Amino acid sequence: MKRNYFIFDMDGVIMDSEPMHKEILRKVFGELGLDFSHSYHQTLVGMAAVPMWEKIRSDFSLETNARELMTFHKEIFFIEVASIDVPPVEGVVAFINRLKELDFTISLASSSSLKLINRFVDEIGVAPFFDYMVSGESITRSKPNPDIFLNVAAHFDEDPSKFIVIEDSYNGVTAAKAAGMTCIGFKNVNSGNQDLSAADLIVDSFSELTSEVIRKIAS
Repeated sequence: MKRNYFIFDMDGVIMDSEPMHKEILRKVFGELGLDFSHSYHQTLVGMAAVPMWEKIRSDFSLETNARELMTFHKEIFFIEVASIDVPPVEGVVAFINRLKELDFTISLASSSSLKLINRFVDEIGVAPFFDYMVSGESITRSKPNPDIFLNVAAHFDEDPSKFIVIEDSYNGVTAAKAAGMTCIGFKNVNSGNQDLSAADLIVDSFSELTSEVIRKIAS
């Protein structure tokens, strides 16, 4: 295989967590006295915390700096998330096992915090399958910039063209393609009506990604 590295996003790809993120963010907006809309939320999906709050701060002309807003968001988030049961995306655990059987090196590149990443991969028992995990907390520029994916390529000292990324958001697909990687767009209905048209392949479920399909993408 020419492309034998696979990168997962987490929210909306491994965990069906976008509804949780949306409702907690709605609560944060309410606390700040900001109008929250579905269409505006769609522009934020896939972004890391600080860049997301820099955008919100600019869009709503807030005086509070982005890091203070992020801290406020995190305080509410980790109180709320402790009592929320977030399920894995259907079929993803079997798919991760399939990739390991095909001898892929697997990474996770998520805009979420490392604390949340560790919690979720431990809960569903897939932590041992990942050879590398990186959080948006450690990256200066968030998706749709390619930095988080280029970080993975640099970690393995490999050309980005050897990587396949699976993403559920416009920001994520844009970042993967900007990094020079092959991208599978995953249409998760809970991630909203995301524009995944730039992806090399778009699927509705992991059952579509058979071993034969993966070998073809990787060749």
